[in-house]
Amino acid sequence: MNMIHIAIVSHGHEELLISSQLGGLAQAGAPMQVWVKDNLPSDSLRRYCEQVGVHYTDASPGLGFGANNNFLFQLVRQSDGYAANDLFVIMNPDIAITAAHIAELELRMQHDQAVSATLNLFKDHAGTIADGNIRIFPDLLSPLRVPLVRSLTSVYDKSKLPESCDIDWCSGAFLAMRAAHFEQLGGFDDDYFMYFEDVDLCYRSYLLTGHGVRYYPDLHAVHFGAHRNRSLASPHARWFLSSFMRFIFRKYCVYPRRPHTLKPL
Repeated sequence: MNMIHIAIVSHGHEELLISSQLGGLAQAGAPMQVWVKDNLPSDSLRRYCEQVGVHYTDASPGLGFGANNNFLFQLVRQSDGYAANDLFVIMNPDIAITAAHIAELELRMQHDQAVSATLNLFKDHAGTIADGNIRIFPDLLSPLRVPLVRSLTSVYDKSKLPESCDIDWCSGAFLAMRAAHFEQLGGFDDDYFMYFEDVDLCYRSYLLTGHGVRYYPDLHAVHFGAHRNRSLASPHARWFLSSFMRFIFRKYCVYPRRPHTLKPL
């Protein structure tokens, strides 16, 4: 099995990461390594990472989501034993998953020759509340659908998807990508400080390969996500809307056009 590198960015999540043993992955052992970037440096998190053998850095604080993960990828790329066929996994600090599920994901990706993939996220351990982590690329008409879908991006109905399939894009809460492919794409676009950087990355991957993100519905994890306040007065709302407009502009005016063959189910 190839080495699996798991990137986690903390913004004051030290208590959560320590209590959850870094989402259940601390001391997972070879061939799996965990890399933590701490944007609000915490002595307790640093000590814990040293204790359990997790790579820790608090360098370059204040970066956006994509830039933080790009920073971690460069550390991975410079590490001993790094290989282009390694798996780079972007994972939120509020994800709970087993090492066995990530190892199985790697095996499935090898079998399917998939360069990017995700799994089935739920909002509870019982697996009764689905997380909308797989979605359809937004387009010019997306703002008109907001009253219906309550979002600028439409979710897939997971109950209608086959055992495994390609989907447009998945949330950066959990995204696995072959290291060589992530590097070929140039990683995340740093112009997105927050929001839509995962949409943009998946779209560029689709343009390059002609394939979407591989989705494995029988591999489960829990995402205890809390949506930020997006009232029009909040900075998160401004970041969200500006990032949406940036993606739409690039999709239609900058990126090469390719017939979109992935059909919503």
